[in-house]
Amino acid sequence: MALEHRCFAQDAQSRRSMRHLIQRAHGELRIAEAGGRLLGYLMLLYRRGTRVARIYSIAVDAQARGRGLARRLIDDAEQSAKAAGCTRLSAEARLSNTGSRALFAACGFDETGRLIDYYEDTDGGYEAGVRLGKRLLFDEGSGSP
Repeated sequence: MALEHRCFAQDAQSRRSMRHLIQRAHGELRIAEAGGRLLGYLMLLYRRGTRVARIYSIAVDAQARGRGLARRLIDDAEQSAKAAGCTRLSAEARLSNTGSRALFAACGFDETGRLIDYYEDTDGGYEAGVRLGKRLLFDEGSGSP
């Protein structure tokens, strides 16, 4: 929870929501740590009845940024989604979050749509978001789609 609140001033998950995502949601929590210290996490959710996995949240501690950790978490999520038989990976980002959008673009995601008034701001207003998607490619002979 401490990492969540350090990384997300506006969009932090509640303790209850985080507990649900970790314990009951249909997905995986991928973490990065060093020396027993949590450096980052990625919450990957699977949509029942589809072959789409969704990166629900990704957070990297400010002191660990700039080392490629977020990209490694996304790459790891992609491998997990492939192993689960998914053919597509999706995510969302605030329109104003150019860093996140650039990271996803560098990882092969395309912006597939706009989300009007998707994120709540601290002043009670709302901000648009972007929907991101990536087709998952499988190695020849892997036996996967």
